Amino acid sequence: MKENWKWDRRMGVDIGKITLGALLLGFSLNMFFEPYNLVAGGITGLGMVLKELSLRWFGWELPLWLSNILLNAPLFIGGYFLQGRAFILKTGYATMILSLGLYLSSNWGYYEGDLLINTVYGGVIGGAGIGLVLSASATTGGSDLLASILHFFTRHISVAVYLFLVDGIIIVLSILVFGVNLALYAIIGIYLTSWVADKVVDGLHYSKALFIISNQNEEISKRLLEELERGATGIPVIGKYTGEQREMLYVVMSVKETVIAKRIVKEVDPSAFMMITDTKEVLGEGFSEH
Repeated sequence: MKENWKWDRRMGVDIGKITLGALLLGFSLNMFFEPYNLVAGGITGLGMVLKELSLRWFGWELPLWLSNILLNAPLFIGGYFLQGRAFILKTGYATMILSLGLYLSSNWGYYEGDLLINTVYGGVIGGAGIGLVLSASATTGGSDLLASILHFFTRHISVAVYLFLVDGIIIVLSILVFGVNLALYAIIGIYLTSWVADKVVDGLHYSKALFIISNQNEEISKRLLEELERGATGIPVIGKYTGEQREMLYVVMSVKETVIAKRIVKEVDPSAFMMITDTKEVLGEGFSEH
């Protein structure tokens, strides 16, 4: 189902995430990757290849901010029909902000570090930027949007496979233009970028699930609702050792709220059994809406 474009508080938060994330990505590419021709896949990686080739063949450099716009523009036409208006508007905005970040930081290259330092810092900062953009249900366009379009016409091949192929072709091009050694460092940068992006996305939606077995469930659930505004679900359980049927409380809350929840349970029933597990993402009232 396609999203409808509607301005509200959530949209404002998303725009803030996209702005900060796209700028961080643009800064990291120009500061750490571009000075040593570390091609980190995607459209910006292809832009680095084109920048080098334009210098060799024509004597002038095609700026990264300009290639990012020119290469992404045709993809938005197809993406509009596949992903919906809201997604394309967000992604188009992210692409423009990324281009702005590339333009503003075009002379910020960090040439004093070695390859490993640039790879690590570029991967971490760029990954944080991408994670913020993804958490707002958008992308910076590029290879993932192209992969989605290709998948639409050949459903038997997944988006992940197309994404791997597209980025793989760009890496091969970087080997031909810049050599194997730089490509190997770039692969490390790609891994770090992906890993940090996943951690940022997971962290923004990180929650805890509590399983509580007590003889004072009514009092515990009442205090959780009053003090944390978190409702609990009662699940019938049977102790296999005693054969006794009891009720287990199941409640989901933020990481910070678990400190208060543990105090409440201990105050009401010091002998209560409580298990706390991680949940990567929770959707619904009181939690993430997308």
